[in-house]
Amino acid sequence: MERIAAESGVAVQTVYYTFGTKGQLLCEAMEFAGAGGHDPLPVHQRPWMLEALTTPSPHRSLALAVEHGVDIYQRTAPLWPAVNAAAVADPAVKRYWGDVTGARRAGIGRLVARIAELGGLREGLKVETATDIMFVLDGHGTFQGLVSEAAWGLPIFKAWLYSTLVHQLLEPGHPDPSATEDLSFAELVDR
Repeated sequence: MERIAAESGVAVQTVYYTFGTKGQLLCEAMEFAGAGGHDPLPVHQRPWMLEALTTPSPHRSLALAVEHGVDIYQRTAPLWPAVNAAAVADPAVKRYWGDVTGARRAGIGRLVARIAELGGLREGLKVETATDIMFVLDGHGTFQGLVSEAAWGLPIFKAWLYSTLVHQLLEPGHPDPSATEDLSFAELVDR
């Protein structure tokens, strides 16, 4: 807290007054990083998520979730080790991270339910199972392993994740070649 105060040019008491605890400061830093700036809209209210939940294309829904969800991971990944360590000792950080995880699962569940409404889920695949699959594949651990540790570039990771989710979740034989056309990984996806 002292170093943060010194680098910010404020008294350490100001940092404590503003954030209360180190854990709260860490949670606020995660929120700021995840949103990419001040006063973030919740993920479920961001324009890309609204498009993902209203597009008639199951492929486009997945493509948007991959494009923007992975960008959130990129911004927050440097803070994950600190959050994981703090969650062990600080019940407020543990609760915060549980809330983040729960909100991510709920968002994925809404997206998968929309894909099911469109008739896009693979035959016999239940919404709950599809949500579990996407939650794990499009998760912090997968990002950490392939991007942070194996040094995959973001477009390569996004293309792999999109293709994998399409294969695992969607009914085969109905590709949407325009689903990724304006996204950062479009040129890397097999059409």
